[in-house]
Amino acid sequence: MKVFIDTGAFCALTIPKDEHNQKAKSIYKQLKDSKAILYTSDYVLDEVYTLLKTRASHATSIKFMDELQNSHIIIFRITEEIEDAAKAIFMQFEDKKLSFTDCTSFALINHFNFDAVFAFDEHFRYHPYTHPVEFLG
Repeated sequence: MKVFIDTGAFCALTIPKDEHNQKAKSIYKQLKDSKAILYTSDYVLDEVYTLLKTRASHATSIKFMDELQNSHIIIFRITEEIEDAAKAIFMQFEDKKLSFTDCTSFALINHFNFDAVFAFDEHFRYHPYTHPVEFLG
């Protein structure tokens, strides 16, 4: 199974006081046990580093960076093609909670036909993907 991991899932896994921490740990364990292939993007990581620094600490953010380097998570770099697809999605939806980074994630999920998304933002549950995507969160 190919799974895309969003910002909220990373933050929930990393910050013990996060409201989704226990659920995130359980989902992550299931993904590892099932040998799912895990992906994210450089745009998502940009958000994660900043949020970990502001919600937890600078040290937490740095520790996450170090642990990510030793993980098996594949990091996509946003290409011009994906950025153009993200712009089209961004222009289509007026939802004020939908960030441009979210749109790049949707574009990646559509382009690479991910099976599931590990997220806690509800718009990942209801976005009209181009194929069936399971919401884990």
